[in-house]
Amino acid sequence: MKTNTIVRLIAALLCSSVLMTSCIKEGLPEGGSATNEQVGESPFAADGVLTAMSTSIMTNYVGIGEHCDFGIASVFGATDRMVGDVFPTSGNMPDGNKYYDRWQWCLYTYNNTGLNDTGYGAPLIYYNYYNFIYTTNSAIGIFSTNPGPELGVAKAFRAFCFLDLARMYDPLPAKAEGVAGTTKYEIPAEITGLTVPIVTETSTIQELENNPRATREEMFEFILADLNEAEKLISEANYKPAIIGMPSLAVVYGLKARAYNWLGGFNESYENVPTGNEAYKLAAQYARKAITASGCTIMTEAQYTDPITGFCKVNSAWMWGMQQSTDTVLGNLHSWTAHMSTDALWGYGGGSQPGMNALMYNRINDTDFRKKVFNNPERDFSKIDPYTNLTEEEYEGGGDAMSSIAPYANFKFHTNNGEKYDYAVGNVTDIPLMRVEEMYFIEAEATAHYDAAKGAELLTAFMANRDSAYAIPADRDLIEEIIFQKRVEFWGEGVIFFDMKRLNIGMNNGDEGSTAPNDARFTTDGRAPWWNCVIPHSAVQQNQGLAGKNNPNVAQTYMSKNI
Repeated sequence: MKTNTIVRLIAALLCSSVLMTSCIKEGLPEGGSATNEQVGESPFAADGVLTAMSTSIMTNYVGIGEHCDFGIASVFGATDRMVGDVFPTSGNMPDGNKYYDRWQWCLYTYNNTGLNDTGYGAPLIYYNYYNFIYTTNSAIGIFSTNPGPELGVAKAFRAFCFLDLARMYDPLPAKAEGVAGTTKYEIPAEITGLTVPIVTETSTIQELENNPRATREEMFEFILADLNEAEKLISEANYKPAIIGMPSLAVVYGLKARAYNWLGGFNESYENVPTGNEAYKLAAQYARKAITASGCTIMTEAQYTDPITGFCKVNSAWMWGMQQSTDTVLGNLHSWTAHMSTDALWGYGGGSQPGMNALMYNRINDTDFRKKVFNNPERDFSKIDPYTNLTEEEYEGGGDAMSSIAPYANFKFHTNNGEKYDYAVGNVTDIPLMRVEEMYFIEAEATAHYDAAKGAELLTAFMANRDSAYAIPADRDLIEEIIFQKRVEFWGEGVIFFDMKRLNIGMNNGDEGSTAPNDARFTTDGRAPWWNCVIPHSAVQQNQGLAGKNNPNVAQTYMSKNI
């Protein structure tokens, strides 16, 4: 792509009516384009490119015809439903008002083909990342002429995208239930160990038309090279992001911790990237470096449970996040808050009331304050009152509420300023991309793989910040206990999918006592087949290198237990 085209692309991202209602024009040269050198020499122009990246990550509209289509955060909502940790709890319609949960294609995999290659859900995941990769590659092309911290930021953004994609599309062994004795799920030998196609700033149209899936080793060598350069450029310049939306040195360390933690789950010996305990040791090291470099502190109970700012405004624990403005909110329903906040009475959240399974809720100690942000099974308003902006009348289904609030509905995610009715105000929230608490969990889990005693010590030390009475149960597997506490900590934040897939931890929503919707009661033997994401048919048609190399379709590989 020519330079002027690249800059016009970035200008378009900044000026698009979809993203912003106005555009600062005085920084663009006459004719609307500039050379790489001009961009590199102009702090304003460089800032504009960085702003375009931090904006497009949360406003990328794929166009699947669903209100859950609103950038990378929409993928977070999808993956948490794919592992069964988040689902609608509302009782005003059968099965928890599943029609108000617009990620239903991730929940009801028996009756819905949305995650198949021709389904409408598959493009949401795949194109969200590749559209953003296009933006990062454009920025990398610009900043490569005068390498500095801006290039490091762009490469960190690109590494983030490919890291998520690699983990989502890597086809790991999964058992199918064999619905009605006919359904099978088998991973062909020719796709084992493959991730996704690598696209860089120098990729040509001809190359993209025949671009095969990279192997796991190739992909992680590429990701780590991007992160190594990002670390070098950001560190040398002592770059401090002006806003939380830009990756810092601590975030680069955090991304390395995520990458090495994933590689720790494999025993294959690679020439260029570590695996097994060697990788787990690096994951623990980089998690600790991220904690130190971030200067962040673990969220307090007051911060975690605050009904005005809790999980909707940046605080001292956030290393990286998406900060929305009135210009970047796409509408009343194309919004994270409209779907995830039970307080959002204008949106789907108030109708679906996303919550957790009673099986998870009951396992959380009563002394753990994180339990407070989920509605109690007795529906005692006095217990949830400190953590919600709803009145008791609204809680009971009066006023503009769609129905009374069900047991286990969440009051973790809140609206801006506690606004319940005006979406233009309530949707303007911040969304976490990386919290320092994740680094503590990576450090504990990665360490536990090669030093169980130290891993247990790290978990216990962290949990003292959540539950004053916490002790690791004697009959509990240490790794599983660490992941369970991480599931509680990051409920709804799109983090846990990767751990459950890597560690082959199954779903239990079909077990006795489950409160999952009837059509989503799956108990799997290890990872579920739909955790191996399927590349959209449209992408396969456009890329000869993908012909015959897609992951198997996943619909009907398990039947809901319908307890």
